Amino acid sequence: MELNTVLVAVGPTEENRVADLTDSVCAVAGPADARVVLFHSFTESAFAEGVEETGHDPEDPPEPDEVAALLESMDAMSTSLGERDIEYDIHSAIGPPIDSILGAIDEADADMVFVGGRGRSPVGKAIVGSTAQKVLMNASCPVVFLREDREA
Repeated sequence: MELNTVLVAVGPTEENRVADLTDSVCAVAGPADARVVLFHSFTESAFAEGVEETGHDPEDPPEPDEVAALLESMDAMSTSLGERDIEYDIHSAIGPPIDSILGAIDEADADMVFVGGRGRSPVGKAIVGSTAQKVLMNASCPVVFLREDREA
């Protein structure tokens, strides 16, 4: 399998695992000289909140990619990728996360995807669902799941 593009689905709560996620992505993308696409999906309300928090005019908002680049986790990951000389792009979309992520995988022609998530019980997944689980089941390429460490 040739590895040209790795997509990383960066969720709204990745701050706790940015270093682990970045290290894992670099361990795969670096040796393959693959391009990394950092992707974030905004809900309508989260995007509106991000526009206001970044001081932009809600009546004339910037593109979602611009707001995504300012997220703490995206900034930390892009800085680390740059320091390691790994080519990357930042992309985002507004919409349901699963649809946005699956669309981004296809648009980027990703060869591999990295997603993070929390360990949840089967009942919790059945009731609430899991974006990461849906990506695992529906992505058009291999998916690497990085579980958030639990406190003992």
